[in-house]
Amino acid sequence: MKDLTNVLIVLFSIVLLPLQAQEVVKGELRIDTAHGHELELGASGFNVRIADKVWGYTHPEFRQAVHQLQPGWLRYFSGTMGDAFSAATGQYNLDYAMMMDHRGQFLKGHRFTQVKGPHRIIDLYDLLGEVGGKLVVTINGFTETPEMTKALAEFCKDNHIIVEAWQFCNEPYFYVPNRNRYWWNDGYDYAQKMKPHADAIREVFPDAKMALNFTWDGIWGFMKEINRYQIENGAYWNVFSKHSYAPHIGGKESFDQAMRRANSKIIEATSDEAMEEIEAYTEEDIPLLITEFGVWNRPLNGIFSGIYNTEYTLRQLSHSNAFLIGSHEVSNKIRPASNKNQLIENAYAQQIPIDTDTIMSGLYQDEEGKGLQLLHEATNNSRKINPVIVTGTRKVPGLKNDKVESVYAMHFEGVNGLDYLAVTNRSEYAYTFDLKLDNETVNGEFTHKYIWSKVAENKNVPIEEQTYQGNTVAIKPFSVNVIQWPNGNSPSHEATRIYSADVVASGVRLDWWERKKASNYEVTITDQSGTISHKEVNSNQTVITDLKEGEEYTFEVAALYNDGKSEPSNPVTVNYALPEAPKIFKLSQRDTTFTLFWESEKNTNGYQIEVKSKDGSFMETYDTKNVFGYRVSGLQYDQQYTISLRAYNGLGTSQSASHETITLEEDFPIPARNISATETRNGNVYLEWIAQDTLNPGVRYNIYRGKAPHDFTLYQEAVEGTHFIDESSEGLDYFYTVKAVNSAGEASFYPNVATVIKRDPAYTLEISEVTSTAEGLQIKVATENLDVENASSVGVKLNDVSFLNLEEVGFEAQSIKNDHFEVVIPWTKLNGNRSYFVKAYVKSRSGEKRSLPPFHKIRTPQ
Repeated sequence: MKDLTNVLIVLFSIVLLPLQAQEVVKGELRIDTAHGHELELGASGFNVRIADKVWGYTHPEFRQAVHQLQPGWLRYFSGTMGDAFSAATGQYNLDYAMMMDHRGQFLKGHRFTQVKGPHRIIDLYDLLGEVGGKLVVTINGFTETPEMTKALAEFCKDNHIIVEAWQFCNEPYFYVPNRNRYWWNDGYDYAQKMKPHADAIREVFPDAKMALNFTWDGIWGFMKEINRYQIENGAYWNVFSKHSYAPHIGGKESFDQAMRRANSKIIEATSDEAMEEIEAYTEEDIPLLITEFGVWNRPLNGIFSGIYNTEYTLRQLSHSNAFLIGSHEVSNKIRPASNKNQLIENAYAQQIPIDTDTIMSGLYQDEEGKGLQLLHEATNNSRKINPVIVTGTRKVPGLKNDKVESVYAMHFEGVNGLDYLAVTNRSEYAYTFDLKLDNETVNGEFTHKYIWSKVAENKNVPIEEQTYQGNTVAIKPFSVNVIQWPNGNSPSHEATRIYSADVVASGVRLDWWERKKASNYEVTITDQSGTISHKEVNSNQTVITDLKEGEEYTFEVAALYNDGKSEPSNPVTVNYALPEAPKIFKLSQRDTTFTLFWESEKNTNGYQIEVKSKDGSFMETYDTKNVFGYRVSGLQYDQQYTISLRAYNGLGTSQSASHETITLEEDFPIPARNISATETRNGNVYLEWIAQDTLNPGVRYNIYRGKAPHDFTLYQEAVEGTHFIDESSEGLDYFYTVKAVNSAGEASFYPNVATVIKRDPAYTLEISEVTSTAEGLQIKVATENLDVENASSVGVKLNDVSFLNLEEVGFEAQSIKNDHFEVVIPWTKLNGNRSYFVKAYVKSRSGEKRSLPPFHKIRTPQ
């Protein structure tokens, strides 16, 4: 009998275990339309980083990936990879790269774009036009000048490129003295240095949307410093932008800990409290632009990061001021299935031309790409989003043993006759939810697309689809879900957008966004006398013929629907004539290359550069395509070249406005970098920079200064060494930069612009000595006119610069005298194998005072 009982228990357990594993929890999803808000059509998009991949904007596989993902917008140019990128040429500028302290990635980008060809903004915009996507431009405010920014804006205007928002710099908060970088001293300084770039854009586009890049999760000080500029000078920007990698840490952790971190951080980083802090330091309802976000925590890669990316987008879109939300990055969501990068490296090393658009790698789509692909069906077709009240769900573990919500949902009111419900589930539980629209039960014919996994660690899960009818929706464990159903409304009459207008031999070719619900399109043509005519077409491209050469025409397109017509598209004006002669505004050299920059012209399809040597041994014509800068390579030293530039379109080639001459010099100097300016004790300005040229003879440095950033005049010539003291009485009011110079010429570009770091003459607070011992750090600090013995806290603060969150930790002094104090920090109190910058502080009732840059840098032992 005992044996029979044991058998029955075993059999019962075998039956029970699958039932327990398949437990389905009942809950409710109630859509709250009363508290919804308007949504930007196509609000979800991506950053783009393909400079160091085999793909370019014209590569068939990259274009296939974008068509599959259907982003509402893309960003030009990529994040950190854009810091040495030239928007004029679509390539990397070696002088720009030499201004940076982390140049390896830029040199790789240089090699790749030299082989692949330029990454032109016009090519990316053409691809976006094919998918009805929008464009965000990040200005390279590190190494490009406002003159170059204006040339980019003019190029966009001349080529009918609509920019949804202009963002100033990628992650400027990492280029401050805390990291021994002096691009700007703080957020205030960053804001004042971006103002000339903003002014340049507003000369071209007076109503432009502009965004400073305020913060990365946890770096709130930079944002508050920008706010100080806003209080004193007013805000010239009208959009808030940030980056977010909330689950990122500087080291490794287990999957379980990483998941707990993500469970907590996704809620914290997107909360109402986080938005209230943003608005407190900008303005209420400021539009929110996010050009990068992700998990950046390796164990989470797979289904969990796919859930995180989708849910993060949904949570940010829940804010009424959400504008455009983009993850990092499109070619990680669908990427080359095999790595062909070595082909590029070999071609560059051997100087062998190859057509990289013919190199096929296959496509691999990860879970982040799959989840966002599903979501884009909703975001690309909706102009209103509603919160969803979720009840009946189980909580999941977060940080510090917290339990946090696991299911999130938002509802989208489609403009295409469909509604969408997006649901994410970060738990192991399956659910069936009763679905209600306000207080009414939804009885729908549902099409349900989703990705899911039984366990959170899984990868390579497929997109699945089900159709069913009823008033409940089934949500699987660890899943991203988009459910659609007919909403009973007729599709709205969505307008289109003309994204290309090219002069061809037979007329003007127009391309515009396809509207899938449209039956036909009506093109309106207005000539310069005001006469209007119409042409109806059944595709999203046409050539307008029978135009008079030399006359100007304006074109608009309306989408025709079965029950009406859309509002007209953006108007584009084209002169059906040869383009004007372009004007050259800059010529630079490096090694056996020169780079030409010019002001773009309207009605232009591309440009031709003709190069002739003085001795007649060399003549070549280069077709630049449609850019406003071009690098010519493979020339000879000590040979004078004459350069002419023409524009062309389908009717022919313009005249050449001017000729330039250049002789490439082998000893041309390498630029300096990282100039800083610090007030001395006696009120002078101490300038210091990093000299990089150990190759060329006789290198000296020209000092430039000006009352405004980038408005420079030559101040001192041929300074030797790496520092200079400006003893003039008004030196503190200037901005400074430096150019390397020798007998071969002066460097073509200057590095960062230095703002004077000013002292408070009332006191002195300086680190006088940092000593490493076997036990730890011994730090001595000298003071004057500070009552350190009666201060509430005295010591040093260390910024961990080994990873991006810039964590700060403080240590109080052990020995305090009125003219000095000493801090001893055992190695056991610091993380091993990390880099720290050290600064002294004194805190009292009047606030906290800190020592000024340059800061001491230390490295902890492993």
